[in-house]
Amino acid sequence: MDSNENPIAVPPEEELNDLTEVRKPTSLLVAQFFLFPLIIIAFGVGIFVLFGYMAYDEPPPEEYLAVIRSSGGYFDRQRWQAAAQMTNVIATRADELRGTGFADEVLAAYIDAQATTVTGREAAASDPLLGLLSLDPDESQLRRFLAMSLGYLQHAPAVPALTRGLNDPNAETQIWTLWALGMVGDPSAGPAAAGMIGSGDAGVRQMSAYVLGVLRNPLTREDLQNALRDPAADVRWTAAMSLAQMGDATGADLLIEVTDRSYFDGFEEMSDEDKETVITNAVHCLGLLKLDRARGHLAELRANDPSLKVRAAAIAALEAY
Repeated sequence: MDSNENPIAVPPEEELNDLTEVRKPTSLLVAQFFLFPLIIIAFGVGIFVLFGYMAYDEPPPEEYLAVIRSSGGYFDRQRWQAAAQMTNVIATRADELRGTGFADEVLAAYIDAQATTVTGREAAASDPLLGLLSLDPDESQLRRFLAMSLGYLQHAPAVPALTRGLNDPNAETQIWTLWALGMVGDPSAGPAAAGMIGSGDAGVRQMSAYVLGVLRNPLTREDLQNALRDPAADVRWTAAMSLAQMGDATGADLLIEVTDRSYFDGFEEMSDEDKETVITNAVHCLGLLKLDRARGHLAELRANDPSLKVRAAAIAALEAY
């Protein structure tokens, strides 16, 4: 899915809270204001509409994991449906389940799911049947939910497997795998995440740029600087925000430009609310950078922007100077 003209959409609040818990430095607090690709919201809404209720007698996550590991194999929808239910349970009990043997079992299931998958190039070089299986949507959803579960669990031993998971042939699964690496928060995953910033899918590139700002690995700074020239506007401003989190002002001019409402005149598909959210996030990032050349612009926003949300963000940004 190419989202060149789509804004970054805000992930569910509980996900952002978990993400900021991984890494406590002040500069990461702005991560809660970042916007994810619209695909994240669309997919997330589908998950929680289908599987988002938690009944009193909800089975424990271990029961779902048993279904995943014992059901019929390829093209068995029970596996990914159980994984979806398990992910929802883990999201509500993450603090309780982190660091337990259960987390190791989820990792083992994820590695098993990866073992049935090869990328398109590897499939062509090995076995055409495996290539077909790697594209099975049920198997892709299974890998996606298991990656999400590992993200909620913030399971550091999963980083090598999640890094391999970035080779998944499905772009949406790549996006969620990047998200999971951001949730775990290990900076060592930075170079692998940076490798996705050259993806042909704008949603993948945008998530890569977002996660690099969370991981803050200095080795990936040049990748973010290069992303400032991405053909997709939302990738560019996400890269600028991530650089700001790393204390890099390379994208500051873009952030100032984004806070000018006339910037969005050509974005007819964006709602006013989406535009306001992007502006607010850019203002927060300018507050991190504390640039003299941005002070006057922030003061103008504080006094005259029609949005109370933007004015409040400008007040907070100026207080950080």
